[in-house]
Amino acid sequence: MMTLDEHAARSRLRDVAPGFKLLCALPPIAMVLWADSVLFSLLVFALMSASLMLKGGVRPADYLRWLLLPAGFLVIGTAAVAVDASASQGAFIVSAPVGGAYIGITSAGVAMAAHLCFRALASVSCLYFIAFTTPVADLGRSMASVGLPPLLVEMTLLVYRFVFLLFGTASEMATAQRSRLGYTGAASSYRALSALASNLFVFSARRAEELYVAMECRGYDGSIRVLTPSSGARQPSLAGLALLEVALLSAAIATHFGRLF
Repeated sequence: MMTLDEHAARSRLRDVAPGFKLLCALPPIAMVLWADSVLFSLLVFALMSASLMLKGGVRPADYLRWLLLPAGFLVIGTAAVAVDASASQGAFIVSAPVGGAYIGITSAGVAMAAHLCFRALASVSCLYFIAFTTPVADLGRSMASVGLPPLLVEMTLLVYRFVFLLFGTASEMATAQRSRLGYTGAASSYRALSALASNLFVFSARRAEELYVAMECRGYDGSIRVLTPSSGARQPSLAGLALLEVALLSAAIATHFGRLF
């Protein structure tokens, strides 16, 4: 599976100015959180997903595969919200007696879980729109251009790089363990997993130190400099972007004050 950086580098929206993509994706997140409507959340999710696949060139299978990553957390979190406890059984749709009380699922809990799940899913789609179309180096330049502290920009880029360094080290260690039949049974799987967990931090810290030494050998002085593309970034129509945001805001207001589900 390709990384997000590879998807961003191959995106058809790669050469669009990062500021326009941020303006396109960030305001809908605030609208989704404010409107608190399943219908509006589905609208934003469909709009961002369609933009990624039709305009950005992301294959539906790849997009769905990446959506499965946060889906597991959403299912666990929203399932816990739907469960409630009460001394009366009449408030539950499905319940089970536990001691002197009842634990089950209520209609209010299901509605709250649905709102939470779809709000989170719509917000994830907005963030994926940025991640799938904008390399992290471009985001760093955009952060610096709006006046954010250079230290914050540098730390963001380094932490982002070290996260993938950690995942890469874990993947290499797991591959080495599988080549030595480390996951052939339950007992060997537990032993291999415990060995991976105990050694992962040591190997990752060593590779991070090697990366830092390599950066210093190439003239690193506390500032990460990346090349700016020679061709000018595409500047979409501000009027069209403003019209889209106004339409979304109108839909958010209608669903919020209209008390639509």
